[in-house]
Amino acid sequence: MPTEKIPTKVECYERYNAGAFGNKPLTWDSPEEIRKSGWSGRVCIRSKIGTRRGNVRYNIPLSELDKEIASLMESDVKIKHMRFNQSMPDEHLTIQGELMRTERGLYLLYSTIQFPMNEALRREQKHVFGLQAHMLLRQNLYPSSLSDIEALLEIYQDSVIEFSSYKIPVGNIPGRNTIIWEVRNY
Repeated sequence: MPTEKIPTKVECYERYNAGAFGNKPLTWDSPEEIRKSGWSGRVCIRSKIGTRRGNVRYNIPLSELDKEIASLMESDVKIKHMRFNQSMPDEHLTIQGELMRTERGLYLLYSTIQFPMNEALRREQKHVFGLQAHMLLRQNLYPSSLSDIEALLEIYQDSVIEFSSYKIPVGNIPGRNTIIWEVRNY
């Protein structure tokens, strides 16, 4: 079976939104959607088309959302390019990072620091290959989440899979402790 590839962030988000990668946080396309949903927790702002990492905003109280949107718009980020998701319980993070197949076997770039991924990987980057990567995944992912990752590795054999795993169930699919953020070839 030929492997699928995702060459752009736009295509990645289209598949992400359609549920092609499995478990994800609650997501919204606009502040109005957040308010209509009844969500009262914190949110993150990401880009649908790609942006510099400094434009990603984490753990925003709803009372501060309009101010953060205005700040991003002052940096020339258009609201139509913003994507919103529930903030994740970083205090329960166990492992997060990027996973991919290489000529040396499975490769895992990861961090165990309990911060959003960009910040965690800035503070700590660990690397393992092959059996060590498989063992770390087995130790930190629920069997259902590990099965989801393995299925993605079969479908997207040449892609990077970005994930975060927690001590508790998270996301829109019951019985999972791992969020899939991206599957990409860009």
